[in-house]
Amino acid sequence: MSKKWQEECGVFGILDTRKTNPDISKLTYYGIFSLQHRGQASAGIVVNHDGQFLCHKAHGLVADVFDDLHLGTLTGHAAIGHVRTPAPNESGYDVVQPMQIKSHSGQIAISINGSILNANELRDSLKEIGAIFQTTADFEVLLSLIARNRVSTDTLEGAIQKMMGEIKGAYALLVMSEDRIIGVRDPLGLRPLVLGKKDDMYLLASENCAFDAIGAETIRDVLPGEIITITEEGYSSIYTVPECDAHKNGKLCIFEFVYLARPDSFIDGTSVYESRVQTGRALARECPCDADLVVAAPDSGIAAAIGYAQESGITYGQALLKNRYVGRTFIEGTQAAREMAVRLKFSVLKTAVKGKKIVIVDDSVVRGTTTKHIISFLREEGAKEVHLRVASPPVKYPCYYGVSASEAEMLPARSMSVEEIRDMLGADSLGYVSLEGLKASTEGALCGHCSACFDGIFPAGVPAEAGEASPHKI
Repeated sequence: MSKKWQEECGVFGILDTRKTNPDISKLTYYGIFSLQHRGQASAGIVVNHDGQFLCHKAHGLVADVFDDLHLGTLTGHAAIGHVRTPAPNESGYDVVQPMQIKSHSGQIAISINGSILNANELRDSLKEIGAIFQTTADFEVLLSLIARNRVSTDTLEGAIQKMMGEIKGAYALLVMSEDRIIGVRDPLGLRPLVLGKKDDMYLLASENCAFDAIGAETIRDVLPGEIITITEEGYSSIYTVPECDAHKNGKLCIFEFVYLARPDSFIDGTSVYESRVQTGRALARECPCDADLVVAAPDSGIAAAIGYAQESGITYGQALLKNRYVGRTFIEGTQAAREMAVRLKFSVLKTAVKGKKIVIVDDSVVRGTTTKHIISFLREEGAKEVHLRVASPPVKYPCYYGVSASEAEMLPARSMSVEEIRDMLGADSLGYVSLEGLKASTEGALCGHCSACFDGIFPAGVPAEAGEASPHKI
């Protein structure tokens, strides 16, 4: 639970092939609203109005950034949108996405979910040939590379393909020019991207739950390494990884299934909800417990808790309530303020827990600060025993691929045994699902998985400044 993973970002794009739908900005609004779980720091939309790009973006939640007046002025036949969780080196309005530039070949706008590991080196090399940067964000480096490469290539897709050969990292990005939208997924497929359709419109999004919200159908996942172009004629693709090998060699972030994705989404052939239920079942088999009641850490632990209860035969019930009006940015700097924030965010159903042996199921434990407080709250309200079960393995390594997590030294599992963590959290027992059990839960997955935060194997490499935090890569 706390000091949880920051959910990367979310991207959404739409193009009306007949240019007849007046509600492109509203559909984009609904799309990024459905992806709000992937980022709560800022939101933005750029629309293409007969070759003129119109943009509105700001810090805040989607519903706070946009109103009817904003959406009414954003008219056009194509748009890309973004919700954002900032990277540690990003701050200020300038890094709010989408970002747009004017180049010699026309206007370009970009939205990205992910992280470019060699962005600093690329930035320095671009500065040496005269490039000027206004922000510290990765996506400005990508725009600069595309604009530079466009001079020596025949097409925008060619410029993007050349850029993909220069960058390292994890990314799903959308690029909008004056006549098309291009979706790009990194060669390992670390970040998800999905293609959809509604009437005469084609769409791209981080998750298909954004399509469900507007009544669109899901066509398929964009393949790892695929550059997919949407124009008035439809869509076409360039494969930088052989099409037959793309999914087989893919390394989708397994934390999409643990925590990041919305439970009603499907990613690379797997139901997020069903994978979480199956992980809970595996957890019950691997870490059984003598208890009276299984409860979930709301909301991300609910599906795994249901699976644990189903497999164990222990009654599933509700013991923790979550105050939905306490924002994620509420927690202040002092210990007293943090504890008060937890008390305001979570409350205990006294009659449900008094005198009972409780199993609480959470999706993950990163630093464990909130988990410790919740276990204490359950005891204060009369729980006889509190056993913690975690639907992912111990988190031992920070993520460099676009998911903001604690520094290595702040991760208890890096230096402490399971028993030491149990003692720190104040639980009567502690059990984690195995990595094998977690991976097996993604039944039907077309892609392999990146599990670097658990095993330290970073398939796309690590940034130069990572030092000794990450022991190896492949």
